[in-house]
Amino acid sequence: MFTQATFPATEANAALGPRFQVGPLIRAGGQGAVYRATRTSTSDGTVVADDCAIKYYFDSAQDRRVDREIRALEGFRHANLANVLEHGCFDLHGETVRFVVWDYIDGEPLDTRLRSGAVSGKIVACVGRDAARAIDHIWSKRIVHRDVAPKNIMLRRGDAEAVLIDLGLARHLLESPLTAPGFTWGTYGYLSPEQCRAEPNLTCHSDVFSLGVSLQEALVGRHPTRGDQQALVSRPPKTSELIRSAPAALAETIDRMLSLRAPFRPLPSQLVACFAELAAEL
Repeated sequence: MFTQATFPATEANAALGPRFQVGPLIRAGGQGAVYRATRTSTSDGTVVADDCAIKYYFDSAQDRRVDREIRALEGFRHANLANVLEHGCFDLHGETVRFVVWDYIDGEPLDTRLRSGAVSGKIVACVGRDAARAIDHIWSKRIVHRDVAPKNIMLRRGDAEAVLIDLGLARHLLESPLTAPGFTWGTYGYLSPEQCRAEPNLTCHSDVFSLGVSLQEALVGRHPTRGDQQALVSRPPKTSELIRSAPAALAETIDRMLSLRAPFRPLPSQLVACFAELAAEL
């Protein structure tokens, strides 16, 4: 199995063939690496000029999760989700390398942006509006993202639009679970209370909680509990206590998203309308 350090990127790029002109590395981690690229034709020979991102997967143990992510996204396109263009695999040094080609998103992850400090209330409202649109859309397919966090929210250049990425941990309620009973997936510090309890039948309300944490962090400029997951699900801090200058309606909406009981959180569709109004006002 390849690792980030041993992955022969130049050979992998060549193995894709002349349809792809692969550019610089965008991001790398334990499961794979993402490169910017241009696709000049589709697999059936149709001429295109797609600005795209290619992800190579190192960890073959995650193949079933990758399959589910692809299946979850192949059936629909949405402006606030990273859309799949094509996928496949090839042999390299006796190993099978999987790849997925996505629409390229011109911007940066929210976690990268937050290294420079908090963002404005208007940007927070735009992120909330667009991420809620994405959550609402995947929930219409009964899919729960399970890993809504700043690292998985792309802020498009210009700051007016956001895109939810990485459905690798998504849970489709109509399919059998891949996670063993008693275990959970997601990013520590952003898990909903029901995720922490490893409840098997999560709903969109879980993603709403995680989005609320992400928005609170964006508004304040740091994680609301400094990454302490137990503190987060015991008594989520009030937004107005963390930043007194926060617009009252925005702070109230985020606080409702952080309700400890899932049914008391707003539905994604309600959040879309609320954040759209706030984005227009701020």
